[in-house]
Amino acid sequence: MILLIAVQAISFAITFYANKRLEQQQLGNQLSIAELVFKSEYDNRNYYLSAFAETAAKDFGLKEVFIDNDRRSFLVALNNHRKRINADLAIAVDKQGKVIGELLLTPAGVDQGKVKVGPEQGNLFRYPLGSEFDNNSPLYPLGEHVYQLKFAPITSGAANIIGWIGFGYIIGDELTHSLSQQTGLNTGFMLSGDNQAQQIISLSAGELSTSDSQVLNDFIQQGVRSEEYQLWQAFLGEIKGRKLHAFMYLSRTDALESSQAQWLQQLMLILLMLPLSLMVAYIIARGVTKPITQLITQARFIAKGNYHTKVEVGSSTEMQALAQEFTEMQQAILSRENKIAFQAFHDPLTNLGNKNELARVTQAWFEQKMPLALCQINIRRMTEVNGTLGHEVGDKVIEEVSRRLNNFNNIDLVCRLNGDEFVVAIKQTEAKAIRSLIAQIQQSIEAEYCYQDISLHLQLTIGVSFVHYPSDLETLLRQADTALQHAKKHRLDVQIYHQQIDVNSVDRLQLINELKPAIANDELVLYYQPKLNLSLNKVTHVEALVRWQHPDRGMIPPDTFIPIAEQMGQMNALTRWVINSALTQYLDWQAQGVDLAIAVNISAENLKDPDFCDYVLTTIANKKVPIEALTLEITEDAVVADPENAIKQLSVLKQHGLKLSIDDYGTGYSSLAQLKQLPVDELKIDKSFVQNLMINNDDQIIVASTLQLAHNLGLGVVAEGIENQATLSWLTERGCEMGQGFYLSKPIDAQALTLWLAKSGYQRKRHNTVVELN
Repeated sequence: MILLIAVQAISFAITFYANKRLEQQQLGNQLSIAELVFKSEYDNRNYYLSAFAETAAKDFGLKEVFIDNDRRSFLVALNNHRKRINADLAIAVDKQGKVIGELLLTPAGVDQGKVKVGPEQGNLFRYPLGSEFDNNSPLYPLGEHVYQLKFAPITSGAANIIGWIGFGYIIGDELTHSLSQQTGLNTGFMLSGDNQAQQIISLSAGELSTSDSQVLNDFIQQGVRSEEYQLWQAFLGEIKGRKLHAFMYLSRTDALESSQAQWLQQLMLILLMLPLSLMVAYIIARGVTKPITQLITQARFIAKGNYHTKVEVGSSTEMQALAQEFTEMQQAILSRENKIAFQAFHDPLTNLGNKNELARVTQAWFEQKMPLALCQINIRRMTEVNGTLGHEVGDKVIEEVSRRLNNFNNIDLVCRLNGDEFVVAIKQTEAKAIRSLIAQIQQSIEAEYCYQDISLHLQLTIGVSFVHYPSDLETLLRQADTALQHAKKHRLDVQIYHQQIDVNSVDRLQLINELKPAIANDELVLYYQPKLNLSLNKVTHVEALVRWQHPDRGMIPPDTFIPIAEQMGQMNALTRWVINSALTQYLDWQAQGVDLAIAVNISAENLKDPDFCDYVLTTIANKKVPIEALTLEITEDAVVADPENAIKQLSVLKQHGLKLSIDDYGTGYSSLAQLKQLPVDELKIDKSFVQNLMINNDDQIIVASTLQLAHNLGLGVVAEGIENQATLSWLTERGCEMGQGFYLSKPIDAQALTLWLAKSGYQRKRHNTVVELN
């Protein structure tokens, strides 16, 4: 009897402690899973609100009623957008910060589900938009609730912000119940302050017991963790001086309730078997020792995270029941972990892998330095599909594209990165095979797709990058995205990455940091290219081209730093420097008896500056320079970007007598209707039409037509790119007013130009000058 009791006790103890280790692992996994679920749920709400706010802000119908100031129609449109994502709060703020629309969904009570106008409508919005509030993850208290709120700017024209629109979800019972169901933990949100009592704003468990409340308060306020509870909390932000915390908790007793009941069942089984064991000691020894040993082994196996085997510990009814309980327990754990793991590594709409899955699968490929190509695929015009046909149709399009991509056997991995972008991984990098595969992908995806009698023709833009070791996934993805953005910008179907298209190089970043002080420190210089008056055969104008004399890098051409200036908002400072320097040089030439007029090329960014016209006119007046000494040149693309504003600004300059010119005419997208409305004095024919003029009949037809058109409109013409006498004579015969090009002179500095004029025979006294940012 002593031997049997000892054996039973030892077996029970070993199994008990093995199960305790399993319980500890289960409890630890439960907290890790809970944290992952919360971050996924909370971040998904933020992303969804932000993405939908951006989509709603681009809706032309909403913009029209917003601009028309029809409040009733605007509220109806705002509510329609709110209903698409079942938002609890929809709010619109005009440019002055006034709330012009606020709709609240009643979450509970007799009016549950009804929409009402919010109390802040007509008042100033509490926070400044266009700042950290709408860029981060703001918490917004309103009435009895706290909202997750995300804004997006409503723009008109070229990024002109006319207001903001935002949508929000209540941080409340719906969220807490969803989190509780997914994690198995009691979930809630608490407001706390230094001198104020804690306030529970939502709780899945209904009410807190006194002990639960004390444990949570000690944990959140002081960081004291109770050994009797499973506890997790996250700080979400401050609201009116109080801190908002999300928390999950469950007593260890509740968490292990099923396990405790299981052990009670096992204990009862042992006690019932003991009398019989005393009578048939040998049978009991043979019948119990072996199953218990198996149970210990399998419990240890399960404790290591192996959930895929069935627990089998013998043929007796009791042992089979115990084994079944263990099997069901491990299957429940496995099912929950598989669900969380699948959500973490897969896209919920298409069930394709996401970026996490891409990283997991390709890790071994990078470690083995395998050849690899990534194709980042963008579906064009998905915003139009969503905005016109709705997000349901948009989701069906995404699902169809994923299905077609999955049909390719020679693609090793297909993942969805975000809304309308996929990435395809291929473990071979032969250029011919990749081109063939891309052609097949385009043919497959661009085949007609019909949904509910709606026929859609899908189009793709693809960026391709090839691995060059040493490298990693983030580098390869960045290169594929760079190629994709280049393809979008230049309206290409496919672009393979190479360094020449990568504008985000280290050298470029350094130039970005150095450009602003370079302007302030006068590191820029002006070069001048003469412009010949073809009727007088004299140089009456010059074109000035800006250069950057870098102290370490030497002379930097404008094609390198002008795009940086445009991107970093430095075009106004750069243009002002050029105008000031050009007018100063004009005065110097006048003092030397050299009369040249100066033209300065201005950009679209300059026309967006409300003070630009005043600066130009004030600078001319302060330097006491005649108005005809300066010509401003603007490209067609700058006019097309915002024609209404461009015409308004140029008209002001024209009224004061300033000469205006359209630069690089023929390479942009301006229409004849826009050209007719522009208050300009001359056109500059782009050099691409002039350089091969004597050998290309098409160029001759274009240039001759442009000359006739300009003269009929009362405009003068300047031809760029003259590289031989024959071209110069051809233009002179057809009445072209001015010409410039390397045949006359390359761009040179002011001193060299003065000497060149004296020797060339083209100089006349008291003439005009031209400056351009190139």
